[in-house]
This record gives sequence, C-alpha cells and structure tokens, in this order.
Amino acid sequence: MGKLHEKRIFSKLQIILLRQLILMKKIILAVFCFSGFVSSAQNGFYLQPQIGFGTSYVDAHDNLKLGTYENEGKGSVSVYNVELGVGYRLNQLEISSGIYFLRSGYYEHTLSGYMFVIDTKTTQYYNSIALPLMAGYRFWLGKRFSITPGFGYEISYNYSDDKTIDRDGVVTKQTLTGAAFTSQYHKTSLWGILRLGLGYKLNTRMNIIAGGEFHDMLSSMLPGGYNPAAYQYVHIFSLNAGITWRLGKYSPAKQYEERNNKNFNR
Repeated sequence: MGKLHEKRIFSKLQIILLRQLILMKKIILAVFCFSGFVSSAQNGFYLQPQIGFGTSYVDAHDNLKLGTYENEGKGSVSVYNVELGVGYRLNQLEISSGIYFLRSGYYEHTLSGYMFVIDTKTTQYYNSIALPLMAGYRFWLGKRFSITPGFGYEISYNYSDDKTIDRDGVVTKQTLTGAAFTSQYHKTSLWGILRLGLGYKLNTRMNIIAGGEFHDMLSSMLPGGYNPAAYQYVHIFSLNAGITWRLGKYSPAKQYEERNNKNFNR
C-alpha cells in the first residue's frame, strides 16, 4: 500500500507540473501575441539547475502552545534547497517552472509547568517537494553581466518532518511521515516567491547565476485540529547559485545577437 500511495502522489506531482508548463506556454503565447513584432529567433528554452543555502523561521500559534507555557522564544535554523528549473525566454522576459526540494523549519525554546519548570529546546525541519511558476525580467549591465528580478508562486507537497527535542538535557529525535505527518500538518502549501538574480554570461549557451530568494508561505502548515485558531507560516531566505543552459540550435541565437547587440552584447 505504501508504494502504491507513493506512485499516486508522484503521478499527481507529474500532472501538476504538466499543468504548470501548459500555463507557462499560454502566458508566453499571450505575450508573444501582444508583442507581435518579435521574431522566433528571440525565443528559447533553457535549463536552470541551482542549489541554495539560507535560513528559515516561522510565525506560529500552534496546538502545542496552549495552557501551561510561561515563556517561549522562536528562532531560525539553517536550511538548503535544490532546484531543477526549466524556462522560456522571450526578449528580456523569462517565464520558468521546474521542481524544488525545499527544507524549512524553525527553532523553539519553551519553559513550561506549574510547579516544576521544564526547559525544552526544539529544532524542527520540514521536507517538501515544490512546483514553482515564476516570471522575471533580465536587465543587461554590460556585455556579460545581468540582473534579473522575479516573482511568482509555488505549490509544495509536504511529506515529512525531522525533530530534535532537548528536554532538560535529555535529547530525543523523531521523524513523522505518511499518515502520522498528515494528521498534524497539511500535505500541500501555497507559497509566494521573490527572487533577485545576478548573471554572468560565459558564452551563448551558458550563464553563471547567483542571487537571493525569499519563500513566503501563504497557507498555514497546521490543519487546526482541536484549536481552530492555530496557524503556522514558514519563511525561507536563501542565497542560491547555479547555471542556465540555453537549449536549441546556436545559429538563430547568434544571428539575433548580431542584429540586436543592444540587448545581448552592450
């Protein structure tokens, strides 16, 4: 049953990704129709693998923070993400999607109890697979350097968490997956994304990229349970680095660059 469930989840992710790509194509065609003077040589698909490291924290009022808690403090934890992106460039406009592995979480320090104080330090991580849809606009800062601000959204499938609990010096670890995880947290979340990327053009196909990225959860991780007022919103800031690799034949792009050196080779 477990393998069958995983196959169904993977199939659903494939369907969502396909819908994202179809939506991306429709957006590109709409922009293309709006700017009908643009020739086909200006268009091109590209791959964009990248990895990022950063910090994650939460805004939360959850089911565990009721009753006897006298004091609590929340902090951030170090996280990372891995992305395999695919995009389409039309002039300076970039529309992209792909698949993310996201690791997020938070640190929490609580003091609880009526007669005896229990000192608890918790470090919690969430593991998710996300499907983004992004739009960006590339500005050239010379012959090889560029800057690309972008924004978009993503849908994540949250499938497990890793938790380390230090309770008065006694450390325990636990991992929740499957039904145990979904009984406490939502399986899917909606995020907003802001991105600012810097690029260095190595050649007509490859660019080295680096920049900052902010993921802001728009839907709560918590289902509420016996506390309908419960909420938990996760935030991630990371510094990412990777490459973009232009797909397709070289000659049309080369001809376009030669005719439009203001856009590509200033």
